[in-house]
Amino acid sequence: MIFWIIHIAVIGVLSYTVQARMKSSFHPLLFWIGLIIKLFSGILLGYLYFEYYGQGDTIHLFELAKSYSLESIQNQPRERFFVWIISPIVWLTGGSYWITSIWLSFLGFLACWYATTSLSEIFPEIKLPIATCLLLVPSVVFWSSGILKDTVSFSALVLSIVLVVKLYRNQRLLFIDLILLIFSLILLFKIKHYLLITVLIFSSILIFSILLRKIKTRLKWPLAITVLAIILISTQFIHPYLRVDRIAQTIYENNEAIASQTSPENRIIVLENESFMSLINKVPISIYTGLLRPSILDSTSSLGWVHRIENFILTVLIFLSLMLIIKEKHEFDLPLLFSSIFCIVLLGTLLPLTSPNFGTLVRYKNAYFPFILLISSILPYRYLSSN
Repeated sequence: MIFWIIHIAVIGVLSYTVQARMKSSFHPLLFWIGLIIKLFSGILLGYLYFEYYGQGDTIHLFELAKSYSLESIQNQPRERFFVWIISPIVWLTGGSYWITSIWLSFLGFLACWYATTSLSEIFPEIKLPIATCLLLVPSVVFWSSGILKDTVSFSALVLSIVLVVKLYRNQRLLFIDLILLIFSLILLFKIKHYLLITVLIFSSILIFSILLRKIKTRLKWPLAITVLAIILISTQFIHPYLRVDRIAQTIYENNEAIASQTSPENRIIVLENESFMSLINKVPISIYTGLLRPSILDSTSSLGWVHRIENFILTVLIFLSLMLIIKEKHEFDLPLLFSSIFCIVLLGTLLPLTSPNFGTLVRYKNAYFPFILLISSILPYRYLSSN
């Protein structure tokens, strides 16, 4: 009990300090509501896995960190790295799963709060949708809480994207911001290679647009294309399984590995073989699945209703946005919009191919769902605000 009191007190003091010192245009109540939801989500995640599933990544990784037993994951570098970074937290909590979960959820919340406040400074007219998508959407909060690799990777992803956007929009970066950016990219490299590649693609498109805008010589196009090509080619050296010549085989093998643990009626995408043509044939259904499923028409578990409702709301927002684009003229930051949509569609196409059931998909989808939800809500929100 004493451990609980000490750790909750420390988290409370740190939370109060962050809320008081970090510049924000939001009411302080939002910080505390978001924090409580995040911490509760981490506890709920553990409860579901312990009480209903009896096993899972969160339990397995915690037990490995508690005993600091790395022999069984010698050939799993991502799991090994995650166990290595959470082991000190597990030790400081006296081997408590629940306090460790609270700490990871707390650190994840700080990353999301920083991203929320930073984006709101850049785009103050849509600060409410930003806060909602990053702090309050149930699936986003749930799958980025607790003892999961996703908690760390999602935090690193949002920090990387926000800091890249700040650079693109000529916002002043402090030294700590640069440290956060480097640290976030290292975390992505160690835990989720494909997310690091996504961040690099996102950044390369923005850098390309900056060079075209700022370089005044006739050589601006060759220079911009060269820089773009260098960054894109560099993504091929991040992990051998994610090279263009291996990607089809990697997707097929992941699909088959997850499918082997999935009942046939629950498979949403079946790949015939590891050829590129097999992938291309599944692209239309994969895009639809990655962006809008599970839909209210799909059959899922009772907990899946949350995702189905969220995807229904997303579908409505996309429809309203398209209607508003047709109805009125709108100004957009085209490079930022294009790079965002391109990366969302890229992940929304490839990830469903590797995750042939909804249980796995909703976890992977968390990497881009808050961003497509945010983009889709901008025009409807502006319309409602102006009327």
